[in-house]
Amino acid sequence: MDESTITPVELSRELGMDRKGKQIRGFLRNPADGGGPFEGHEIGTEWHLTPEQADRIRKHFARGRAGE
Repeated sequence: MDESTITPVELSRELGMDRKGKQIRGFLRNPADGGGPFEGHEIGTEWHLTPEQADRIRKHFARGRAGE
């Protein structure tokens, strides 16, 4: 595991979302932002997101919060 990666739980905490990363994991399974699927994950293993993947998720959830 690379030190530059982040898990959905860590990213969820950073974004002030649910503590278990459920919303982020749901987005990873079914991304609705037009960016295509997230590659490099084996089913049944923990997600380790690259900085680029994490930035994509931050942008997606920041858009959702802008209307709050």
